[in-house]
Amino acid sequence: MQKELEFAKKLALEPGQLMVKHFGKKHNTRFKHELEIVTGIDEEINRNVISAVSKEFPDYSVIGEEESNSKKSELVWICDPIDGTWPYSKGLPAASFSLALVRRGVPLIGVAYNPFLNKLYTAQKGRGAYLNDKRIHVSHTELKHSTINIEWWPEAEYDVETAMHGFSLDTYAYVLHLGSIVTASCLVASGQYEACVYAGTTGKSVDIAAVKVIVEEAGGKATDLFGNNQLFVKDINGAVISNGSIHKKILAYTSKLKKRSLLTD
Repeated sequence: MQKELEFAKKLALEPGQLMVKHFGKKHNTRFKHELEIVTGIDEEINRNVISAVSKEFPDYSVIGEEESNSKKSELVWICDPIDGTWPYSKGLPAASFSLALVRRGVPLIGVAYNPFLNKLYTAQKGRGAYLNDKRIHVSHTELKHSTINIEWWPEAEYDVETAMHGFSLDTYAYVLHLGSIVTASCLVASGQYEACVYAGTTGKSVDIAAVKVIVEEAGGKATDLFGNNQLFVKDINGAVISNGSIHKKILAYTSKLKKRSLLTD
């Protein structure tokens, strides 16, 4: 799938240019839910991805966070145009573009681009993971000095924040909240972080599909909150993304989580 990989790498740079061009400016925004912000740049990037795929791979499906095409195929491009829209809209350079190619829900290619740091992460199943074309590997740091990112919000069905607070108290791991699961997961792949724990479920496969292959090709592990593999053409059960060494120890906390009953007006 060299053609598909080169396509994804080249395509990722274009959204990056748009993100930088409009960074720090006033955005037209809307809310899909109470705390899920969308900018016009998210929507423009998503449309551009669908257009580019339609020209290069007319038989492939596209699932985007903001828009999908109507095709049905075994091979599907999965796109998160701006992962970390909230910090991006506030002028914080934490966001990344994410694109994966999956077959029957299993990621084969993953590309993530942080244009603010000019970091292009790429991976193809069975071929290793790369940062700006240099091979990368996860760290071997164990619990006591590990750095872990969590992504949680009040509407999340799993309260990973409480679970990881207990984990941190027990292990002295340093827990951060970056605001972009893609950016944080890529830091796991390159050995700067040891793990990420993600609360996302409905419609959140777009956030994890690319980093699944990037992190695992770097030697790490990516499962749902209960240690299971996931298919990324449907809703997911959150995610634990790690260097592999501490994966089971995190699952000891997240696997006890129950879905919360969320009250709505």
